[in-house]
Amino acid sequence: MEVIRPNLDGTTECNTIKGVIREAVNHDMDVACCYFNKCYEGNIEAQGMEFSSCEFRECISPNSKFERVHFTDVLFENCDFSNTVFYECNFVRVTFVNCKLVGSNFINVNMYNILMDNSNISYSSMSLGTYKEVCFSENKMSNSVLQEIHFKDVEFVNNNMIASQVMNTSLNDVDLSTSDITGLAITPESLKGVVVNEVQAVELSRLLGIVIK
Repeated sequence: MEVIRPNLDGTTECNTIKGVIREAVNHDMDVACCYFNKCYEGNIEAQGMEFSSCEFRECISPNSKFERVHFTDVLFENCDFSNTVFYECNFVRVTFVNCKLVGSNFINVNMYNILMDNSNISYSSMSLGTYKEVCFSENKMSNSVLQEIHFKDVEFVNNNMIASQVMNTSLNDVDLSTSDITGLAITPESLKGVVVNEVQAVELSRLLGIVIK
């Protein structure tokens, strides 16, 4: 899948995420063209604003909360946003590379042209929303939950999805054949049209009560 990468021309280095958010709120502005480098700030809160053409590199910001925030043309690289809540957010042309999002919640989030690569999103929860032209590649996704999401042109490549759950989410035409889905829990209606390899097919058949001799 060819995912459109973020447009990041003309960013200016900023040394505090909280300070930039505070300044944007005080002036009723959005956040644009900022390069956040090695910002170590937990418990960040942002609401009803947009981050556009921004880079987050080596930022450690766990236990944060983003509510109704739009991320457009944004790169997250080598960042830790574990246990963060993204509520009713929109992600457009956003890339996550080597990031840690363990235990994070993506609630009623829409994603379009997204690459999540070599990141740890274990124990995360993704529920509701639409994911269009999204590529999950080489991620740790064990014990994660995908619930009531509308997938369109979504790709999974070499992910660790051990003991994950897929609930009320159609996997029609979604290829899981290169990912490890050992112990996957899935609602039967979600299985229709999913693409798997022979070993995976045997494992999934047990969920349907099928005995293969």
